[in-house]
Amino acid sequence: MKSLSNQSGFVLPILILAVIAIFAVAGYLYLQSLGIEKPTLVTQMGEKISDKTNIDNWIKTPAEITITKDGFVPATVSVMAGQQVTFVNQDKNIHRVIPSPPSTNQSLPEFDSEELQPTDSFTYSFEKIGTFTVSDNKNSEKYKATVIVR
Repeated sequence: MKSLSNQSGFVLPILILAVIAIFAVAGYLYLQSLGIEKPTLVTQMGEKISDKTNIDNWIKTPAEITITKDGFVPATVSVMAGQQVTFVNQDKNIHRVIPSPPSTNQSLPEFDSEELQPTDSFTYSFEKIGTFTVSDNKNSEKYKATVIVR
C-alpha cells in the first residue's frame, strides 16, 4: 500500500503541469491566429538600431525648431550628441537665438544665430551631452527652447 500512495503523490503535480502546458500552447496558438504584429514604432526603432547607416543618417538629419509669433515650436527637442538643430524664423519679426542665460556661452561655444530675418535659419551642432536652454535675445521669456542632448 505504501508504494501506491507514493505514486498517487506524483499524479497531482504531473496533472497540474500537463494542464499548464496545454493552456500555454493553446494561448500561444490563439495569439498567433490573431495575427498581432509588433507595434510599428518598435519595429522601426529595431530597424534603425540594427542598421548603422540608418543611425548615421538619423544623427545627420537636423532637428528643427520653428520660431513663430507665439514662441519656439517645439519648445523642447531631444537629440543625440553631434546632431544638429535648425532654428527657422517663420515670424514676421527679426529674431536672434542665443544661449539662455547668456552666461552659458562657455557650454555652447559659437552659439549665436545673429539676426534672423523672416524665413532665415540657423543650424548648430550640439556636441556636448546635457540640457541647454536657448532664447531670443530680446524676449527670453516668450521665446525659449530646451535642447536635451544625449
